[in-house]
Amino acid sequence: MKSYPAIVSSKGQVVIPIELRQRLGLDKGTPAAWTEEDGRLVLVPMTAQRLDELMGCLKPVGATSMFEDSFLERQRQRRQEKV
Repeated sequence: MKSYPAIVSSKGQVVIPIELRQRLGLDKGTPAAWTEEDGRLVLVPMTAQRLDELMGCLKPVGATSMFEDSFLERQRQRRQEKV
């Protein structure tokens, strides 16, 4: 993994080297999020590619998974068997 030197400005700004910006498709205005992992800062840009990767990872509010649906169906069947 190649290392790129950087200096934090008095305003807390850091310049992302052009080689990385081009390779990752980071244009002016690209949203990003900082996270801290074991004392390291990780910048995760929210590019169209990244959003496509995340699509479908989160379950919509109120939705159930196939497992939950089958579990609930089995509970209904057990209740009917007892009657």
